[in-house]
Amino acid sequence: MANELKYGDAVTLQNGFASWTGGYLEVNGPGPSSPGYGVDTASTATREGLSGTWKIASASGKADGATVTSGDLVFLVSQYNNSTPSYLDVSGGAGYNSGKYSVSASGKQNREGYSGEWFLFAETSSTQDGAIRTGDVVHILSNYGTANGGWLEIMGGAPAPATGLHGVYTNAYANRDNGSGSWRFAHA
Repeated sequence: MANELKYGDAVTLQNGFASWTGGYLEVNGPGPSSPGYGVDTASTATREGLSGTWKIASASGKADGATVTSGDLVFLVSQYNNSTPSYLDVSGGAGYNSGKYSVSASGKQNREGYSGEWFLFAETSSTQDGAIRTGDVVHILSNYGTANGGWLEIMGGAPAPATGLHGVYTNAYANRDNGSGSWRFAHA
């Protein structure tokens, strides 16, 4: 089916906070690891070119073109600067009660202990065959510390000097607040 996610697809990720107003996952400004970027959400997936475009790559050896299924382990690769890949990554403490880690984009697939690997879990899909499709509600779990890195979510305003909507962190809870840990993919 045309709306199934495939490895190698360029996608955008929209956050479900407050009826899908949480913004689009993007890179923004310099990150804590070099080369790398900070990560936040923005009101558009194209705030600055491909800042909100990501490629889905398998972390378990599935070939490009294979269907992405619920429970798969992936890398999310920023397409902002194609000559220097940056991988969605956990780093440092989140700094709030149920928060686990800050999120950035690193120049390494796994900067430290599976820090760049993420499990994708769909809540459901139209044919319930395991495939993840555009528009499905997905929760994204960090594999850092053997799947104990927390659920990808948004919290508060974007950290300075970012111009985005919300900061991106991981949390102990898959849905801490009004869809903050829900995401949906669209083809870019």
